[in-house]
Amino acid sequence: MKQANPRGSVGSRLRRIAIAFATGSALVAASFADIAPASAQFTMFAPPAPRHEIVPPPRFGHAWVNGHWVWQHGRYVWVPGHWIVVARGAAVPPPPPRIAEVLRLSADALFAFDRASLADVLPGGHTEIRNVAANLNRIDFGRVEVRGYTDRIGPVAHNMRLSQRRADTVKSLLVEQGIPAGRIVAIGFGMQDPITTHCSDSLPREQLIACLQPDRRVEIVTFGHGDQRYRASPPGAVRGPW
Repeated sequence: MKQANPRGSVGSRLRRIAIAFATGSALVAASFADIAPASAQFTMFAPPAPRHEIVPPPRFGHAWVNGHWVWQHGRYVWVPGHWIVVARGAAVPPPPPRIAEVLRLSADALFAFDRASLADVLPGGHTEIRNVAANLNRIDFGRVEVRGYTDRIGPVAHNMRLSQRRADTVKSLLVEQGIPAGRIVAIGFGMQDPITTHCSDSLPREQLIACLQPDRRVEIVTFGHGDQRYRASPPGAVRGPW
């Protein structure tokens, strides 16, 4: 006589596995709903709502700057409202530029490791930039900062050059997709502002490279209209990260 299987048939076991997998996938999807990726390799971060602040009474020789969100160290940081000194007869400075959104792309999805030129862009990288350009074209923006970052592996000077070249390449690809060049600033930050905090340098090299993957990124910070400091610069002008 054939002995009964106490755990049920193979078919029933497979059905239980499928149900468990579907349930787990739904839980994972729900946990990331607040930062759902717009595509396979870029993530959109909308700025939080402004914080309520009480504006103080006017102060002679000063101008009040309202509190606002800025994008620093890979996250939004609130800058509280504050006074600034204004010289007599000087124009009141414009308000800080409003961030419309931030798009983060994996550099590993755009380039081969330690590469940065147009010829080095991976096939999927072109698709991602087209998706980013389509996203930019759907919003009303004043300017865009393309910020390149590397991981901490390698010399500082090399990583600064690499991040700048990657930012320049992404800018060129956005221009090819119809984004005006005069409204894009490309900045390389090298190994600054890492996202990872748990990757030990004692790891084998390949494991360290994999662990530091989130640090290798390109962030596209989109600003609204209204700040005249960010008009297109004349030829030969020097632009900074402000």
